[in-house]
Amino acid sequence: MPKNNTDQTPHIEHDPLVRELNSLRKLVLESHSDLNGCEDDAGILGILRLCPGLSLEQWPELAEEYGLREWLALPMENGEYPFLRQLQRTLEDLAYQTEHDPLTSLFNRRAFERSLDQELERARRSGSSLSVAMLDLDNFKQVNDTYGHACGDETLVSLARIMLTQTRRYDVAARLGGEEFAIILPGTGLIKARAMVERLLAALRDTDIVCPDSGRTLSVTCSAGLVTYKGMADSTPPDLLSLADKALYQAKAEGKDRVVTAPLQDVATPSRATLVESNEKKFLFTGS
Repeated sequence: MPKNNTDQTPHIEHDPLVRELNSLRKLVLESHSDLNGCEDDAGILGILRLCPGLSLEQWPELAEEYGLREWLALPMENGEYPFLRQLQRTLEDLAYQTEHDPLTSLFNRRAFERSLDQELERARRSGSSLSVAMLDLDNFKQVNDTYGHACGDETLVSLARIMLTQTRRYDVAARLGGEEFAIILPGTGLIKARAMVERLLAALRDTDIVCPDSGRTLSVTCSAGLVTYKGMADSTPPDLLSLADKALYQAKAEGKDRVVTAPLQDVATPSRATLVESNEKKFLFTGS
């Protein structure tokens, strides 16, 4: 970190501190390899290390530069609650990181699956529509192989940016992993959902992506599978994702750069209420 001449606190060399923290990290992981999977609070230990001359304002840049974001830094100066605001910001930052993809800033798979479960339950209770789109960049491996991974990352970011601008505030846009993305569209029927996804694909098709390392430009396309739930059939999140994924596979097989819709859940699968009513009528008319 560059030395700040206006800072009145004594300057310290950061490298020894970084080496010490990394040595401690390595020692702990080697001694207790099972800590990585530990979720029990009783198995978590906070270790305090005083760093004279290092201010709280310097720490975020230092943590970013040396990969020390898992270390929690709190000031020790006098005062009744000197660090609560910083602690709150740190916790908010950690909460954001657990739910968002670090490259694209979209929701990650964990947040997506939780949101889908909630929206599906809401649609089931209210009888409203819910649409889910699965998207996959076409020929993404070729982009990485031809233009490099930096350009591949820029392609992912470009799609994410379009997804954020083409969706509503209460829609859920997520990166599920690799070049696979998804969108949850609450209260949206098949026609409107398809129109939105087609606008998204058209926007990506018309975007010139500039590779950050070489300045070369390229254009890419995306395929999508879309499923709509009407809030009547008994469906689970895996059911919807499986239908959307099959529709996405069909879009790829048909030539890519297109949207394919899955069969409507309420048409393909009779609801529980319908089955009960049918059984009651059968008993009344046949006695069996």
